[in-house]
Amino acid sequence: MSNVSVYREAILEEALKFIGGTAVAIGIVGWLVRSLIKHFLDKDVELFKQSLQSQAAVELEKLKHELRLAAVSYEKQVTLLQEKRASVIAELYSKLIDFLDAAESFVSLAEFSGEPSKTDKAKVLGEKAGEFMGYFARNRIYFNEELCEMVTALFKTVSGPAITFRVWLRVVEEKDSTGGEYHKAWMAAWETMKDQVPPLRQALQDEFQALLGVTSGLGGK
Repeated sequence: MSNVSVYREAILEEALKFIGGTAVAIGIVGWLVRSLIKHFLDKDVELFKQSLQSQAAVELEKLKHELRLAAVSYEKQVTLLQEKRASVIAELYSKLIDFLDAAESFVSLAEFSGEPSKTDKAKVLGEKAGEFMGYFARNRIYFNEELCEMVTALFKTVSGPAITFRVWLRVVEEKDSTGGEYHKAWMAAWETMKDQVPPLRQALQDEFQALLGVTSGLGGK
C-alpha cells in the first residue's frame, strides 16, 4: 500500500471518530481527505522535482568533468605530435643539408689539393643520399602529400645529374681518358646545384618553418 493510501485511511478513520457519521460529517470528511491528499501529493511532487534537479546537477558536473578530461587528453596528444614532428623535421633537415653539401662538393668545378677524389666524394654522396631518403621514408607519415612531393622533387633534381656525372666519371676512370660527355655531365650537375636547387631548398625550408610555427621577423626566417 502506498503512503498516500495509508494517509488517506488514517485521516478518514480519525475524522469519523471526531465528527460522527452524519451526511454532513461525511461531506466534511471527504473535503478534508481530498485537501490532505492534495497536500501530501504536492509535497511529494516538490520533493521529486528537487530530487531530479539534484540528480541533474550531479550528472552535469560529471559530464563537465569528463569533457575537461577529454580536452586535456586531446591537448596532450596534440602536444606530443607537435613535439615528435618538430624532432623529425630537425633531423630530416639536418640530413638534407648533409646530402646537399655532399652533392655540391661532388659536382663542384673547383678542386683543391689535399681534397678527397671525385670517386671518394661520390661514395660520400651516396651514403648521405641513402641516409636522407631512408629517414624520410620512415617518417613521411608526419607530412602531407604535397610536402612529401617537394622532398622527392628536390632529391630527384639533385641526384639525377649527379648520378649521370658519376657514370661518366667511372667511364673516364676505367678508360683513362677525358671524354666530352664527361665534362658536359659535370657542367650540367654543377649548374643544377647552382641554379635549380636553391629555390627548391628554400621552398622546402619555408614549409618546415610553417609547420614549426616559425614566423617572419626577428628570430624568424
